[in-house]
Amino acid sequence: MNGVQIRKVSFIAPSTCLPLCEKSLVNKTIRRLKKILGQVDIELSPHLFSSDHLIDHVTASLEDRAEVFKQAIREADLIISVAGGTGAEDILFKIDQKDYQVIKKRKPIFMGFSDFTFLLNDIHYHTRIPAVYFPTLRLGPGNFKKMASLLFDEPVTYHGMLWLTRPPKRRLSGVPLGGNLSTFVNYLNRKNPPTYNWKRYVLFFEDVQIDVEDLHRLLAALRRHKVFNEIRGLVLGSLTYYSKNGNYRMIQREHLRFVRNYLRDIIKKREARGNPLPILAVSNFGHNLSDDLMAVPIGGHVIIDRHKNITFRLHRPRKNGRKI
Repeated sequence: MNGVQIRKVSFIAPSTCLPLCEKSLVNKTIRRLKKILGQVDIELSPHLFSSDHLIDHVTASLEDRAEVFKQAIREADLIISVAGGTGAEDILFKIDQKDYQVIKKRKPIFMGFSDFTFLLNDIHYHTRIPAVYFPTLRLGPGNFKKMASLLFDEPVTYHGMLWLTRPPKRRLSGVPLGGNLSTFVNYLNRKNPPTYNWKRYVLFFEDVQIDVEDLHRLLAALRRHKVFNEIRGLVLGSLTYYSKNGNYRMIQREHLRFVRNYLRDIIKKREARGNPLPILAVSNFGHNLSDDLMAVPIGGHVIIDRHKNITFRLHRPRKNGRKI
């Protein structure tokens, strides 16, 4: 399992705190993790339920949050962000090369969701260590076994909903990237953005509380970064806040239709040159969802076949000691 036996799990809150009423949910998550991992040490950040006295939407000062993060990467084997929220990317200001070297050497598994996208992708970019995009406190009976398989580097399969383009002739494979779309775009929109060979990657994204005009701006940013020219494929999750009541399905269809229409010229050009851009929509990836909720291994490995089966592994499988 990632070359590391998980002996210690650290729960951190690098941005938004949890309400006190969710303390029982944290305890339930700990019990479920122990069913997966056995008897492990649990470390809870002192800031899980606190708010900074100056900026109340973050848990503590940047210095205090960074100190907890730096301690976690040196001691824990599984590091869990309990919530996303504005402020997670602040930690990046405090991470230095020594920290990246510690992560490379110890190979802890990171798990988080929403704005933690920034850190998950950056950690993988600098260290090549895979991380898991998943809302940890939603670990429940419906995804318990799959999370166990993923953490033990076994294949995990989900099923997609709808091809927005022609499906691949057989299958496509690559390295998953992405997470929350707004945060991933923010991650790329820097003075010195990360340099990716997009041919290797499959981009997964979801978002919440954005309209079509917001989506337009975000896709335009990805286009500026030339993501769509060579990316192996796109997997689109929920692009609005899920609710069983209201008009969720109508808004989601409108958003998916816009993505396909906006990328129509690129889809045609890539089809013409024999390098198609497959786009798959899924129903189990996003905010406020619960059924068979997808855990995406950022920097891991994914295979998607024409029948919409999505198979993840934390690491690319090996044959005779070599990656296949």
